[in-house]
Amino acid sequence: MIKNILFGVDGSLAGEVARDYAFHLAARLDARLEAVHVVDSRMLEFPLIAPQAGVIGLNPSALNSLQEALRARGEALLQTAAAAAAKAGLPLITTLEFGHPAQVLADVQVRTELVVLGRQGEHSKTAPTITGSTMERFVRRADRPCLVTPMAFEPIAKILVGVDGSPTAGRALREAIGLANALQVPLVILSVADTENDRRRAEQASLDAHSMARAHDCAAASLTAVGPPATTIPAQARETGCNLIVLGAHGHSWIYEHLIGSVAAHVVSNSQMPVLLVR
Repeated sequence: MIKNILFGVDGSLAGEVARDYAFHLAARLDARLEAVHVVDSRMLEFPLIAPQAGVIGLNPSALNSLQEALRARGEALLQTAAAAAAKAGLPLITTLEFGHPAQVLADVQVRTELVVLGRQGEHSKTAPTITGSTMERFVRRADRPCLVTPMAFEPIAKILVGVDGSPTAGRALREAIGLANALQVPLVILSVADTENDRRRAEQASLDAHSMARAHDCAAASLTAVGPPATTIPAQARETGCNLIVLGAHGHSWIYEHLIGSVAAHVVSNSQMPVLLVR
């Protein structure tokens, strides 16, 4: 059961969408909210590439000025988040940290059951990608489920979970069942076969998952599809009217070692809906 939700605040549009999803889930789940802003210590290590404060140089006075400017900006962003939470009638704890954002988030995740992050942060100026992002680096370190949000908010109304019979997919299924029951929304269970020769395995995985959903009093539909999982999963989500995808993230180095070929990585990068990654 999700009783604590932590989300990142960085001043970006994607960060605002992540905040909206965190608010939406907190209100529906009666969960405690925490907003975290991390002042990126790399800006202090390399101040020549930190334009926010307009400071150039490496002397101590300039570094102090830069640090104070970054702190003030972080506090202002957290105050904005707190005001938005108050307007929504939600209590919010705010935390300002210094360090490398992904590592700090990995350190503070122990006090939550769900981390919510935007797919693109404040420094992303390119097309949607997760390569090299704070989100990607955090996911490599994450032990908690991570909701990766798109560039626009939409209330969660129907959930699709991908299953393949693996232990990681089993954990993703349990998370999806619990969330569907808590939100009182429909659940679609999808198993994808790469080829027709693999269909029997996929059908069995779907049947086993459906049995688990029934055992937890979750009304779920089960589907089997054939095709490349990375494209078939988001396509099936759209076709079935789902607007949240739940997937297992395989191992602590899945996104690092298999970035190009990873199903989950491709779905996160290319889906126009939020993706909940579960270890």
